[in-house]
Amino acid sequence: MTLHPKPGPAAAAAAAGATLLTLLTTSPAQALPPTSRTVKDAVEPGRAYDITQMTLRSAPRTNRPAVVLVKHGRQVKAGDVIDVWFDFDGDKAPDVHVSGNAFSEFTVHLADSFTKDGKDISQKDCVRLAMGGSVSKVRLFPTCVGSPISFAVAVKSSSDGKRASTDDWAPAPERFTKKVLTAPLT
Repeated sequence: MTLHPKPGPAAAAAAAGATLLTLLTTSPAQALPPTSRTVKDAVEPGRAYDITQMTLRSAPRTNRPAVVLVKHGRQVKAGDVIDVWFDFDGDKAPDVHVSGNAFSEFTVHLADSFTKDGKDISQKDCVRLAMGGSVSKVRLFPTCVGSPISFAVAVKSSSDGKRASTDDWAPAPERFTKKVLTAPLT
């Protein structure tokens, strides 16, 4: 016959302490990103095509686009350019780059950096760009780019013929916003 000693108060306290320590050091479940986010940018009159605010909005349904609205400090005019980089996987590196000139065509490329574009995917109609009034509107169709859970953006505005020092970045040069949910989870 084997005897099993009863644990005393010290053993019970040690077990409770170990359980509490495990609960405190375990990382909590990460919350989903919000469905919208607004990023304000300082008014900078010296910028060629000043960005004053960006609003990122998730798609209302999986078959509808997520939207990025970029507000500018003035009306769009010929020669204005906008570049939008999307980060889908949270690695702080661009995955898709949209570039367009006012009153002209836009292009969409896969991207690995802020300086070099990859394959042109413009014909897939994954992203659309419209510039009018004092707003640039980018529509992202999530299912076309692999249905990522969330996205973040970096935006640069400029004007043809102006020095690079007059370019405006939001939220900051080659930096992404915080994430937004791309579309409802089903």
